[in-house]
Amino acid sequence: MPDSLTLTLTHLYPDHLNLYGDTGNLIVLRRRCQWRGIDCTVKSLSMGEVSRPGETDLYFMGGGQDNDQVAVVEDFHQLKADTIQADTEAGVVFLGVCGGYQLMGNTFLMGNGQETPGLGIINVTTKAPGTEVKQRCIGNLVAEIPDAMYEEIQSLYAESQAGKSQIIPKTLVGFENHSGQTFLGEGVEPLAKTVAGFGNNAAAEYEGARYKNVFGSYMHGSLLPKNPHFADYLIGLALRRKYQDPTLTLPPLADTEELEAHHYAVARYGSTRG
Repeated sequence: MPDSLTLTLTHLYPDHLNLYGDTGNLIVLRRRCQWRGIDCTVKSLSMGEVSRPGETDLYFMGGGQDNDQVAVVEDFHQLKADTIQADTEAGVVFLGVCGGYQLMGNTFLMGNGQETPGLGIINVTTKAPGTEVKQRCIGNLVAEIPDAMYEEIQSLYAESQAGKSQIIPKTLVGFENHSGQTFLGEGVEPLAKTVAGFGNNAAAEYEGARYKNVFGSYMHGSLLPKNPHFADYLIGLALRRKYQDPTLTLPPLADTEELEAHHYAVARYGSTRG
């Protein structure tokens, strides 16, 4: 492993998919790299631009309204699909939030009844609510990280940092606002188990999805500022893959304000489901 580490982050469709301050997720990733001395480059990949394989370590795609989601589909399939699907199959990290999460799937059914092909990055489908769904999935969301993923997160921090693993939250917090109901297909695991709020759909017990190093979530807020351990997880996965070093660790950061915000959300909203 070289003495200095570098990462390249790619922001997909920043002009079309950028609701609810989701760009804050990229700011967090870049800052947490910089604070550790990791050289982090953020580049945009917009409409009309061609992607090429092997040029990024982590993709991010934010939320958008229905018409914005439809607008990028044709561009993606013509100019970006082969590269991004090859990259993600090879383990490149990808994070999609809300509309970006819905768009990652095979199809999504709009509120006007129009069914649109998704990007096909992950085996999920999203449908507009039917008559059995009387409300949007909106409100604060708290979810519990699976044991295996939690152990991976703990492994990212150097053992010499005594006690760090004891303060890593086993939860994720955020704010959801979606009418679309997302359903996971074969080969896809939930990102986390819902403790409070909805998550993937109005009847779901789980929030988000994971396939290899591809992650989808309904958590705005933004997701990563109040979940610094998950931000580090994405950074760690990207670095371990890039440098082919499964033992690579990150020096922990203090995260005082970030964890205070996280624990406040858990304490205030984490006692009820739905």
